[in-house]
Amino acid sequence: MFAATQSMSSLRAAPARARTVKPRATTAQAAAVQAQKIRIRLRSFETNHMQSACDKIIEAAKATEARISGPVPLPTKRRIFCVLRSPHVNKDSREHFETRTHHRLIDVHQPTAQTIDALMALELPSGVDVEIKL
Repeated sequence: MFAATQSMSSLRAAPARARTVKPRATTAQAAAVQAQKIRIRLRSFETNHMQSACDKIIEAAKATEARISGPVPLPTKRRIFCVLRSPHVNKDSREHFETRTHHRLIDVHQPTAQTIDALMALELPSGVDVEIKL
């Protein structure tokens, strides 16, 4: 019993290790780190409109010497609608329509103020939905 209490007291008496405390980043610094990437998500029903929009965005960003990753093709979403062909009888006769929504993702790394101005001034096709996150 004496040995057990002696070892317990030696554990308690061990010197505490000195910890190094890292200074925390301020909110302004954290925002600056997060603002170093712009994520652009494109959606469209037409692939040719999507491709021309991607080309214009990449061209504008490269002109301001920003790094680009993408366009990354994301999975295409298909919505299928089943419609009766006849308003009265012939329920077994149906017609299927589908819409395909194509998605692309472009990341602009280390953008400058000129990059943001160039992206805001772009004229993109009307059939393309653009979503920008900083």
